[in-house]
Amino acid sequence: MPATSNLTISYEVFPLPARVGDVTITIRMKDASSNEPIAGARIKLEGNMSHPGMAPVFADATEIGPGQYRTKMKLSMAGDWYVMVHLTLPDGRELDQEFEIKEVAPA
Repeated sequence: MPATSNLTISYEVFPLPARVGDVTITIRMKDASSNEPIAGARIKLEGNMSHPGMAPVFADATEIGPGQYRTKMKLSMAGDWYVMVHLTLPDGRELDQEFEIKEVAPA
């Protein structure tokens, strides 16, 4: 769980191990000092392969509860992926975070 600008952010990918096709990504954000959930953020995700030449995939996360956001992302190829998370917080601050989805298996 990286802490950035007083935030604690966690990522969950389902299913794991991931396979080519749709995966569900859940993001949880809390204020690092008060441990309160961060509601009202806008989150856009960009998935890329770890090797060049692959077109990125995009998804927008929807808030499903205070500080909890969820989306489906279509992983189009087996291998290692990294996901750039573009966050716009309720106060207008913008942050980028990255996490990996390793060893995506063929469908």
